[in-house]
Amino acid sequence: MESKPLRFLTQQSLFVAVRSGELEAVKQILDKLKKDEACDGSSTVYDLMAAQSESGATAFYIAAENNFNEVFDYLIKFCDVEIVKIRSKSDMNAFHVAAKLGHLGMVKELLGLWPELCGVCDSTNTSPLYSAAVKGHLEVVNAILNADASCIRIVRKNGKTALHTAVRYGLIDIVKALIDCDQGIVGIKDKKGQTALHMAVKGQCPEVVDELLFANHSILNERDKKGNTALHIATRKSRAQIVSLLLTDRSTDVNAINNQHETAMDLADKLQYGESAFEIKEALTEAGAKHARSIGQVDEAMELKRTVSDIKHEVHSQFIQNEQTNRRVTGIAKELRKLHREAVQNTTNSITVVAVLFASIAFLAIFNLPGQYVSDDPDSGKANIAKNVGFRVFCLLNATSLFISL
Repeated sequence: MESKPLRFLTQQSLFVAVRSGELEAVKQILDKLKKDEACDGSSTVYDLMAAQSESGATAFYIAAENNFNEVFDYLIKFCDVEIVKIRSKSDMNAFHVAAKLGHLGMVKELLGLWPELCGVCDSTNTSPLYSAAVKGHLEVVNAILNADASCIRIVRKNGKTALHTAVRYGLIDIVKALIDCDQGIVGIKDKKGQTALHMAVKGQCPEVVDELLFANHSILNERDKKGNTALHIATRKSRAQIVSLLLTDRSTDVNAINNQHETAMDLADKLQYGESAFEIKEALTEAGAKHARSIGQVDEAMELKRTVSDIKHEVHSQFIQNEQTNRRVTGIAKELRKLHREAVQNTTNSITVVAVLFASIAFLAIFNLPGQYVSDDPDSGKANIAKNVGFRVFCLLNATSLFISL
């Protein structure tokens, strides 16, 4: 059994060796202690692994914090979950600090042995998932969610989830990963009554706002404990692009009044003069936003403007309809003219056929007279009925028919 001074020196030697990342020095210290354990049956190695430096860090914690993989892999053989859970003065354990710093290999190794580490939080109830998410370590976040998806619902003492903070900083990949794992967290409110959407509009990433509304559109007009909607907060923060995005959704309550009896338009009036303030006021005006004092009152100027706009749209609609009617009438006229030309052509062709038929018959009748001919001289070749009045009428009509048909 080592004396206290000797034990202290051994601890300090181990801490120095681990901080420097010297694996061989670490092995020598622990190999010596293992030999001593074999002789007297003590648990010196375990006690040394549980020992804490002045900063409250164990040797294993130091290896995890500094990403010394070889030292980490060696020391983990002498640890159990209780040693891993020991917190330093930074209020984090070895797994928590590895997750926060994005040391993926260490995180996966620890999760393979003790997946319950996902739910071990610090004194503010901040989970390793939260710490990894706010630092943007996507692979670590996915590893933790794969090991224990339920830890996504852990909220800090202020009521915020990892999603609340991820959307605030515009970490779109982290946001997508969290929502894909559990869409239900979108509607969780913190102690101020704010959803993830309230936090997202404080930032400057419209894509995050879109992602949240696509996952849960019902949070669009949710109010916090001060009665503020997302539109109130986006306006107060002078986020012109996000205000415009919210106003494109017809479900947005542009005239919601908060507990201070203010609408978004009232908040816009308080903005510092500038381009963003002008864009926000213009967008709110176009969306029909009013001041709180005007809610419930008839705005004559607005009504007149709306009436003129309606008349304008109606006239424009009639104009378009007239154009369409004119195009249809013109098309019908063209079709009628085409049919008329075809009818005239067909009639002409029919009359021509009849005329040719008449001419053919009349011409043939000239050379094939009825009643035969006289064969004796001097009237040889004369029609036998030439002196007949009927024959003369026939000749007259036949000649007339021939000339008319021509």
